[in-house]
Amino acid sequence: MIRVLLLVTVGVVSSVEALKCHVVAAGNLTVPDTSQPQECGLGSMACVKIIDFTRNTYSKQCQNMNCTMNGLPNAVANCQNTSTFGMNGATCCCYGDGCNAAPHFGSLSVVGLSVAIVSALFAI
Repeated sequence: MIRVLLLVTVGVVSSVEALKCHVVAAGNLTVPDTSQPQECGLGSMACVKIIDFTRNTYSKQCQNMNCTMNGLPNAVANCQNTSTFGMNGATCCCYGDGCNAAPHFGSLSVVGLSVAIVSALFAI
């Protein structure tokens, strides 16, 4: 009985793999990203992509906490447009291996337009 329990435990532990995210310290939006997902460190829960449209740059990394939305933790995967101190960008957070792949300008534009419309409606 103990042998069976030990084998099951070893099997479960060995089948658990770390999250894999694209990791890019600094990329240029005009150059296609060819990075491959890398295994994240122990405790990583999400992948993040930060885009700076003002400088045409981006970065991608593993994150040791769940995604947040409007400051609330444990959010679903999301992209949020940001505009602070003269920088226009987006921060995207997702769950799952390789989910922070190449920037998707179309979806970010739709998200940005949606956020702008909703913000304008609530400002009235």
